[in-house]
Amino acid sequence: MGLAGCHGIGCQLKHRITVDLRDFIRSLDQAGFLVRVNDSVDWRYEIGRISSGTNRPLLFQNIKGYPNHQVFTGGLLRIPFVALALGMAQDTPRAVVIRTLRERMQQPRTPVMVASGPAAERITVGREVDLHSLPAPWWNETDGGRYIGTWHANLTKDPETGERNAGVYRMQVIGANQTTVSVSPRSHLALQMQKAEQAQRPLEMAVAIGVAEPIVMAAGAAFPYGIDELAVAGGLMGQAVEMVNCRTIALDVPANSEIVLEGVIRPGVRVRDGPYVDYAGIPSVNPKAYLFEVSAITQRDKPIFRGAAVGRPGAEDHQVYALLADLGLVDFHGSRVRQTMQTALLRWRLYRLFQWTGRLGFLKPRWLRASGR
Repeated sequence: MGLAGCHGIGCQLKHRITVDLRDFIRSLDQAGFLVRVNDSVDWRYEIGRISSGTNRPLLFQNIKGYPNHQVFTGGLLRIPFVALALGMAQDTPRAVVIRTLRERMQQPRTPVMVASGPAAERITVGREVDLHSLPAPWWNETDGGRYIGTWHANLTKDPETGERNAGVYRMQVIGANQTTVSVSPRSHLALQMQKAEQAQRPLEMAVAIGVAEPIVMAAGAAFPYGIDELAVAGGLMGQAVEMVNCRTIALDVPANSEIVLEGVIRPGVRVRDGPYVDYAGIPSVNPKAYLFEVSAITQRDKPIFRGAAVGRPGAEDHQVYALLADLGLVDFHGSRVRQTMQTALLRWRLYRLFQWTGRLGFLKPRWLRASGR
């Protein structure tokens, strides 16, 4: 029976849940959505340009200079893709997807530790670490460099309580073992970093790239501080997220991650991030980004790098945030706007309007100022 005729969690979970990125890609392929790009493509500009020109998920299999890597984009561009990521029928209506998200988020599943996983099939540590060994695209010609963090999960723990936080914060490669981490001052990572800096200690962080899509969806949602986003992701998946220990820091990461970066955010150090084409399609700069120093890279054999081309109408970040807005999980501090943003395109147009009016010197509306964007 198609999911459109189902009304309970039990019925919805009869469909196959995608437990990692590769499983999701197989589901897209079997449904006839996936496009395999076999022609040689350049990580500089070309991947971004091709990704921005389609509404289909793309698997780049021939990247110049990276013979043993692939890049995947566009996984959640449309509601049928989101449905497949949640283990639902591809023809599930948007309203049913939203209802299912709401129901499953109310049934979190605590992550479970496992002894090992494919995330550590290849390990590079110390001076051997080189972020340029990964096919992070230079997405747009106006960007300031290669962005390794566009669709992933940043994992940290509260220095005082040990509570885990998962977020999605953009990251630009600025050295062989260094990236920026661009955050809002009101983000949970900023709160944890403030505590670490007060103690004059670095903050350990792991970055999981190429994980099950529900993990990124949960990490991008504005849950109250202290909620374990990975437990929420387990609820979305219908099974607990399996975790493994990191090699060089005291954190754990999803066992099926394609790529993991381990390291620390340096206290008291700020660096320039950008320019980067943001959500509204406008190049933006953050002069006060954190500095992340990578101590290890672990990855699967022939890893699939997951990224996203953002800043255009209907981009997959718009799609996900439109869904989260309908659930009240986008940080607009109680504004009624979040309740009326029914489509990705509407949200993009409103946000773009307010970005431009702000740059022209007009007053931003209260809800946008409050959001910290």
